[in-house]
Amino acid sequence: MIGAIKKGDHFAYEQAFLQLRSRLYGFFLRKTHCSEDARDLVQITFLKLWQYRHTLDENYTIEQHLFSISRTVFIDYLRRQQTAEKSRHMFMSDNVCYIPEDFDLRQKVYAVLDGMPCMRKKVFELHRFHGLSYAEIASHLSITVKSVDNHVAKAVRLIKKVVLIHVFLLPGIF
Repeated sequence: MIGAIKKGDHFAYEQAFLQLRSRLYGFFLRKTHCSEDARDLVQITFLKLWQYRHTLDENYTIEQHLFSISRTVFIDYLRRQQTAEKSRHMFMSDNVCYIPEDFDLRQKVYAVLDGMPCMRKKVFELHRFHGLSYAEIASHLSITVKSVDNHVAKAVRLIKKVVLIHVFLLPGIF
């Protein structure tokens, strides 16, 4: 069966799927305790089997190949779960959300820009919104390239600071 799958035989691949999907599903269900996730992981495992069929070794059985692939698929699943959990903990704690519902990043950036000195705002807009290089901005505004660099750096620093304050601070601290 491995040789046939390796050569791209759809029938052999389908037979492997029909014979082994329930065992693989049971394996994933025991690990995840979620039928949807288990079904998804079975599909991913068989997709990877087909995708990497040219690397299959005929000295191993289809079960051995699928177990090896399923182990990798499950590790990837755990990593995704861990990343998602970290993200949830980053923004949530005791069911309190740290991102205000009315938070609009674009609105905050424009508000910060409006509060900047005129030259800094102009330099930042020319660089970030119009795509001009530092040299082009320096020539256009009759200032040095170093001044352009300083204005952009200060503008970016201020925008990051304001956005992070709005994102990560608890509502009602101030």
